[in-house]
Amino acid sequence: MVRYRVPSFLLLLTSALSGCIDEGDPTAAVFDRTKLHEVEITVDEPYLDELATDLENRVPCTVVYDGERIEGAGIRQKGNSLVDLSDKPSFSVKLDAFDEDADLHGLNKLLLNSSAQDPTFLRERLGADLYARAGLPTARVAHAVVTLNGVDKGVYVVVEAIDKDFLRRRFGEANGEGNLYEGPCCGDFVDDIDHMELEDEKKEGRSRDDLIALAQVIQDAPDAELAAKVDERLDFGGFITSYALDALIDHWDGYAYRGNNYYVYNNPADGRFVFIPHGMDRILEDPHFDPETTPVTRLPQRIREIPALDEQLHAEIGRLVTTAWDENALLGAIDQAEGVLRTASAGEQTSRDIADFDANVSGLRETVKLRGTLVDPAIHCGDGLVEGLETCDDGNASSGDGCSARCRIEP
Repeated sequence: MVRYRVPSFLLLLTSALSGCIDEGDPTAAVFDRTKLHEVEITVDEPYLDELATDLENRVPCTVVYDGERIEGAGIRQKGNSLVDLSDKPSFSVKLDAFDEDADLHGLNKLLLNSSAQDPTFLRERLGADLYARAGLPTARVAHAVVTLNGVDKGVYVVVEAIDKDFLRRRFGEANGEGNLYEGPCCGDFVDDIDHMELEDEKKEGRSRDDLIALAQVIQDAPDAELAAKVDERLDFGGFITSYALDALIDHWDGYAYRGNNYYVYNNPADGRFVFIPHGMDRILEDPHFDPETTPVTRLPQRIREIPALDEQLHAEIGRLVTTAWDENALLGAIDQAEGVLRTASAGEQTSRDIADFDANVSGLRETVKLRGTLVDPAIHCGDGLVEGLETCDDGNASSGDGCSARCRIEP
């Protein structure tokens, strides 16, 4: 039996889930969930055209976050396509872009997501909570009302950037300098190393040999040796948990099912990679999402192809249903956020956002409740009853007779 090493990253504190401030971490105030933060951004007129037309370069700005003023910051639109400034773009704000000494309680970067694809503004937060309860590293999330040059831009999701600040906080002060790769949509590093974006690659002359070696192991290791060989270069137990959680929460826009929205970090503490999710604003869209859905990336595919690892994956899904998936906590987080959003001022865009929230939040609550019912661990394949996500149940758990061992109709 393969024994996996315990992940070396630091688990998120319980306070991060409750929204309370960790007095020992000055950055925690930025992500305090018990309040609706206020973010005022000012960009001088000569730079507005560049902000509207350039996704790559930042322009100077001043940021006031909950009354704290930061000069020398830089801002650009966030995402793969430009949004008219008169609408509601997402923003990436680098607080020390034009003044290396500038920061916000020790933070150097913030992401302000418009949540255009999630009118509840809550899925990113719920995903972060679920990952934290599963013992996996993930960004902190809060909510804010944002203005740009005095114009109300509405409700935003404030997301912690996955950068060196994040890495030092999660993996330890001495372990924040490893290779950090981001996987842009939509591909798999196993097939295309060049597709990955390596932080500071040219600036610091970083090599991709570590990721190349991991990709080769995933491609070439014999079935019987895959788990052990991969675990030498990747926290394999942590990856199984991450994959299982994505299957549980319908993170169809993540690594396993789309080759999107993921980072891989080579942790200097043990020289192994760790997966870090982001972009979880589409989770829990379909309460009927089937964990048996075929993945598109190679490592999840190999896990599904090897019976022992497939069993490990499904066992982990079952474990997470009774641990990370806490319906009361999820519904409580929705209730808390609703109370915070109710404190929003009545700006024009903010009023539209709150109206959208009101129209969709009940549906999210019902999705959470229904998903919990459909993945109830008491549902048993082979008892002759079609329940939960089963599409058939012929009273046995064998395959080859039209109904699979997972109680899905066989093709």
